[in-house]
Amino acid sequence: MPLVVAVAVLMIPVAGSVLDHNRAATDAKAAEIILGSRPRPGSRLQGLPSKIIIPSLSIDLAVVTQHYSPSIKSWPVSPSTANYAAETPLINNTQGQSLIYGHDTRGIFGPLVNLKPGAAAYVYTSDGHVFKYTFTGSTDISPQKIGIVDKMARMPAGLSLITCSGEYFQYRHLMAFRLLQAS
Repeated sequence: MPLVVAVAVLMIPVAGSVLDHNRAATDAKAAEIILGSRPRPGSRLQGLPSKIIIPSLSIDLAVVTQHYSPSIKSWPVSPSTANYAAETPLINNTQGQSLIYGHDTRGIFGPLVNLKPGAAAYVYTSDGHVFKYTFTGSTDISPQKIGIVDKMARMPAGLSLITCSGEYFQYRHLMAFRLLQAS
């Protein structure tokens, strides 16, 4: 009997992982259906991000909006969701990189360490738009390098994700995504 209990306890993380993967895959398929109804050419789409999905890594998270705090020189970080940096452009299909960030934990952005070039990311907005991106590359930067936010507004439409990295979480891992499609 103790062996059966031990096996059951060990299977709990595996079952959770399978459920996360299935949910992310299902939500990515739903996003592709929405993207199949393309907008009129020249349509300007934008919105506040409400959900991010990276199906290859089983990431499927709500996104909350956070504002930079000058007093602590940082953005607040939700412990259970992804976070949108309100000082960056809204998710859009015309100009500007939107920044979504989160903790480097298994349930948030920890899996991003395994992100492969070409991986798809989907972002839903609060007003029903869906944006599809492809991962193009990453770099580690200093947490004090907040000047990147000003540059993001002048860049082509895209998405940047950021999480902690380094042995003591002393760096920020910045990942760039190019916009593929919006609806």
